[in-house]
Amino acid sequence: MKIYKLRNWLVILSVFILASCLGDDDDNNTTTPDQTAQTTEIKVSPALGLTKNAAVRLVLLANNTPIEGATGNTGETGVATITLNSAIAEPFIVEVLGGGDAEYFDEAKGTFLALPADATLRAVLSAFKSEVGVTTLTEIAATAILNTGATSAEAVNLVNEQVRIALAPALTDITAPPQLIDAASGVTASDDQAGIYAVSLAALAQLGSSSSSPALAIVDALRADFLDLTIDGKVGDKAFESPLYNASTFISEYTSAIEAYAQQVGLTTDLNTTFSLDNIKKTLEGLNDIFASLDLGSLNLDFVPGGLSSGSGGDNSGNDGEGNTLTITGTSTVAGVATEIPTITINNVPAPDPSDLETIKKQIEDSFVQQNLTVNDLVFELVSSSDTKIVVSVRYSVTTNGVTVSSDLTYTWTLTGKDNDDDDMDDDVMLPDVLKGKSFMMVFNLTQSGSSYADEQKVKFTFSSSSMMFIDTDPEANNGDDMSLDDVMMEGTEYVYKDEQNGFVYRVSVTPTGLNEINLFTMEKVLLGSFVAEGMTNLALVTSRAGEYRVTGSGHSRGTVIIGSDGTIDFDTGTSFAPSDIVAIFDRTNLEQEKRIQINYGADDNGPLIKLFLSADASAITSIQYRISSEDVDVLVTVEGTVTGGGGG
Repeated sequence: MKIYKLRNWLVILSVFILASCLGDDDDNNTTTPDQTAQTTEIKVSPALGLTKNAAVRLVLLANNTPIEGATGNTGETGVATITLNSAIAEPFIVEVLGGGDAEYFDEAKGTFLALPADATLRAVLSAFKSEVGVTTLTEIAATAILNTGATSAEAVNLVNEQVRIALAPALTDITAPPQLIDAASGVTASDDQAGIYAVSLAALAQLGSSSSSPALAIVDALRADFLDLTIDGKVGDKAFESPLYNASTFISEYTSAIEAYAQQVGLTTDLNTTFSLDNIKKTLEGLNDIFASLDLGSLNLDFVPGGLSSGSGGDNSGNDGEGNTLTITGTSTVAGVATEIPTITINNVPAPDPSDLETIKKQIEDSFVQQNLTVNDLVFELVSSSDTKIVVSVRYSVTTNGVTVSSDLTYTWTLTGKDNDDDDMDDDVMLPDVLKGKSFMMVFNLTQSGSSYADEQKVKFTFSSSSMMFIDTDPEANNGDDMSLDDVMMEGTEYVYKDEQNGFVYRVSVTPTGLNEINLFTMEKVLLGSFVAEGMTNLALVTSRAGEYRVTGSGHSRGTVIIGSDGTIDFDTGTSFAPSDIVAIFDRTNLEQEKRIQINYGADDNGPLIKLFLSADASAITSIQYRISSEDVDVLVTVEGTVTGGGGG
């Protein structure tokens, strides 16, 4: 087998340097937390500035499993208190989650800003402690720890210590709580570890001042930049497109920001000693010197497989590689940072035989073995095959020296002597991730004359990674699929499958989070009915009350709740659910009191749900509740009237 080696320097740098960090056995660089304390209460202080109304949970590091009941909320004080049955006896993660009413005081802007739902701030602890700070520094360390897959207390201590030495050597522990600052002026920093920590964090926020959310922006930038344990404005060898700071002047700007903010908050004596400014400079410069001495060119970590030969062993006329072009595109992900690889083009490459996928997969696996790399989850799928082009999807994670790098690649062979008009491009439709490799139990409704399905009939749809759709018209019989359709096209935003034999067209509609619905048409584009998710058989209870409602209530900012004709509920700014998010709809309209409709978006009543409370005759909505019990979210609004449609109270 002929292997074309292709270097991925992002992975080489990130993997090698992170692995070198975790391999450091210098006991002098390890801080061991006090493991004698056996209190059952833990106080969590997130600090980008004081962080209010943020959900907090504890997660075991070894298996990434949330600890049952170990949740809390920072409330107005910025400190969440979590009570446990016993102290945690192994390394764990403290997660601070954005969304809802969560907000933080941004010390660069001097005001409170929203902590968005996609923001997570973490700290990883090697052992239980009763007070924890979750900050920019702990998030940088957590990203590195979680990326390596390390679970030992020693590894956790080592990475936390490396971040402390590089960015805050005046501290003794980056997981200790800092002083929580929540005002733009008149603040006096305490002359102790908590105050020093607060000033260091504020100085980092100042470096992101060009952003609309400086403290959050600097968290995102530094956790990616620091993956190779040096501040260079790069992830591996890929430079940031729009850097928040100049990497070459980062040290001087950071230390200057510390001095300026320290004076602003009343710390003015011997700042060089108080904040170990010289040590920050020496540490970063020392790391640069160490990395400059590494012979990275000697590392043979080329692992992108290429040049696959045909697996059939038969006649390969027209497919012997001469004139063929292989193009490789896709992304590699390190510690949550996805980087698009440069397009790779290789000429005169034998194309695979699409009828012998197992042999091709074996060839890919052999290429990893030859390079002494551990593959965690190789997935090889044929996307499309024609006389002019063969497209395959190759996804895998490679682990070396304890660091995992995920790749999602597309291999496209353009075959010799064949026309490759632009018109053919539309034939290579790839399903989105919300469909690929997944099965959906659906229920048919709105039956019209001519349909082969009955109202309320359950049908199972399965989508393969190669874009085929399998249909099981009687899933309870457990006798397999009744048909498969592999001719998929895109029309607008829908994925369209034609069943030429029976004269039907299936139009698949998706949302960013999942399958929305599948509509059944005749070849003449006459709608025969729709398949909706099982558990949504009561959807008409919601859609019949579509409209825009004027509401009032604490915790609601927009003043309107919108129910769509398709069952979408837009409760408030940033809080909206599509029909595909629905797990179940419960009809409680026959109750004597508190008539209501309950829509669950989670596995049980502890997850997200919305309740529509009705009038005594169930004709109008009187109030609407949005609740997530597991996150202490509970917003109840009163319906004052309607803007369009619906029925108010």
